[in-house]
Amino acid sequence: MKDLEKILRDHKDQFDDYEPQDGHFENFLEKLNHQKKRNVFESIPNFLKVAVIVTFVIFSGLVGYQIRNMQGDHLGLGAISPEYKEVEAFYTANINNQLGMLKQLGNFDKKQHQNILSEELKDMDERYSQLKKELKLHPDDDRIIQAMIEYYQVKTSILNRIIEQLYLIKKQNRNNLNTAV
Repeated sequence: MKDLEKILRDHKDQFDDYEPQDGHFENFLEKLNHQKKRNVFESIPNFLKVAVIVTFVIFSGLVGYQIRNMQGDHLGLGAISPEYKEVEAFYTANINNQLGMLKQLGNFDKKQHQNILSEELKDMDERYSQLKKELKLHPDDDRIIQAMIEYYQVKTSILNRIIEQLYLIKKQNRNNLNTAV
């Protein structure tokens, strides 16, 4: 440090002789202003930047979810009220359970019976799709809501009868095999 002071004292007259170039102060101020503008974003802490990005992503996801729900063609009982949503969930779970039981029990003895069942279930589902379209047009119509609930009840009832019949047939087949042996 003392060496630097000695150099400055020895050459003091040289420092006073030279003037900066024309426009030096303007260039210096411009660089300072440019540095200040760039530092605005650099002064924000990284955790705050991450928090803003996470908030933006969550908000975008929520908005997208809301838009998708508003544009969705699927308007079932659950869109009417929470009570109907529970009813729809109950019957849907029950029907899915019954369809799983049908698969476990196996197919009918005749392929023709299997085709008839598939066509009937397909026809019922098409009618339910029509009811959903009607519900979208008239969400307050109790007749449509009741028809949709009846659809679930009828489909459940039909599937129950089919499962019972298949179970009885399988049981009878086992008994016939046991008596034959």
